[in-house]
Amino acid sequence: MTAPLDAAGIVRLHRVEEDPDAILRARVAELLGLPPTDVLVGRSCPRCGSSSHGRPWARARGRRDEVPVSLTRCGEHLMTAVNPGGPVGVDLESIAAVGRGWSPELMLHPSERAAAARADPPERAVLWARKEAVLKALGTGMQTPMSELRLADFAVEDLPAPPGHVAALARL
Repeated sequence: MTAPLDAAGIVRLHRVEEDPDAILRARVAELLGLPPTDVLVGRSCPRCGSSSHGRPWARARGRRDEVPVSLTRCGEHLMTAVNPGGPVGVDLESIAAVGRGWSPELMLHPSERAAAARADPPERAVLWARKEAVLKALGTGMQTPMSELRLADFAVEDLPAPPGHVAALARL
């Protein structure tokens, strides 16, 4: 396992080639003191109900209560979050990619636009990562337009990230 990226040990960085389900299974098993074979993981799409994509989930076999988990991929990186304390969302973004897709009208709540008007590319990427982390923690993903979300209403932590990237963690 890699070293935690945050003070609480919730977030870890991995190589994108690694199996995210196996990583989540191992991390939750470690947390619960169980063998990985006793942890189930899957996906659930809040929009269509599919189990082939959507928000990841994890729980001990035979139990209904889930351990909140999140994951994100960007380039050669995979980041996972496991938070026994409640809903969690993690996001990792390429600064260059955000720069190509930046739109203040789509990204920012009206109350955030004036303050972010002069944001440089790394600051824009930080805003994007923070918003996506919150949307993942809420469980709505991109169903909720980023422009409807005010970052001031949520606790979000910026994380260390590989060069050329930014990362954020939201805990609800």
